Amino acid sequence: MRLARFAGRLRRAFVPGTPVPGLGPGAALPAEAWDSHAAFMAVREGEAHERLKAQWWMAQQLPAAASGQGLSGLCACCGILARFGDPAAPSSFDVREGLACAACRLNARMRQALGLLVEGLDPATARLYLTEQASPGFVWLQQRYAHARGSEFGLDAGRRQRLTGWFHALGGKGELVEADVTRLPDADGSLDAIGSFDVLEHVPDYRAALREFARVLVPGGRLVLTVPFLETEAETLVRARLRADGSVEHLLPPEIHGDPVSGGVLCYYHFGWDLLGALREAGFRRAEWVRSFAPELGFYGLWALRARR
Repeated sequence: MRLARFAGRLRRAFVPGTPVPGLGPGAALPAEAWDSHAAFMAVREGEAHERLKAQWWMAQQLPAAASGQGLSGLCACCGILARFGDPAAPSSFDVREGLACAACRLNARMRQALGLLVEGLDPATARLYLTEQASPGFVWLQQRYAHARGSEFGLDAGRRQRLTGWFHALGGKGELVEADVTRLPDADGSLDAIGSFDVLEHVPDYRAALREFARVLVPGGRLVLTVPFLETEAETLVRARLRADGSVEHLLPPEIHGDPVSGGVLCYYHFGWDLLGALREAGFRRAEWVRSFAPELGFYGLWALRARR
């Protein structure tokens, strides 16, 4: 009931589209960060236990509280007062894949990830790369950052045509570029920032991709990742792996993630805190898991990984 009243107050208090000073691309997002599993678990099981439990409860109750009424808040990507989700569709209030801003159409996960990616960067000069070009996130980036690039993988003729249509329908410009994230074509130290949002779990040799990200970033360059994350687990769960002959060995029942044109992509990993160690081994000097709980921005305990070259 309290969450329903909170959602109602947000809905009544804002006029959608109103600019908010100090909010928008490049502004810092509220977040907590941890650089190890032990550090997070000490907080989770200690002084912050009740706080985190209450935040989890709010996230669980949000779809029921907002359904039929809608939710208003601040969109960090648009820099405006915005509506999140569709009041007629309870699933649109999922705290990770839902809560899309009515203006920019970016869901909560993408709004957090892009905010972390572009924080403090100059739209005119920053060299950015996204590993999913045919996506609302890349279209948003392309419209605001002069040197934004993206790519896709596995573009046979049929898939290229279908995905190009999807990309242009989203508002994207230009042709799709094919690239393998384990063998990027970019020169050493040629990028300022890389975003890879729910892609790494589909890459069998994800460590090779991390080494490539480190290679092509300038010293001090940043990487922002979103992946399926097991926040209480130290080690990554391997769901599938490639055999020497290229066939797939399933260690757990196959998990297929949605794709706008092909119907689905196999998930190989649910990552744990050991992904931080893999980033440091790949050449990143700093890596941390970042958690954002900011209901005013439509963030209800979202995780992303941030690393510095």
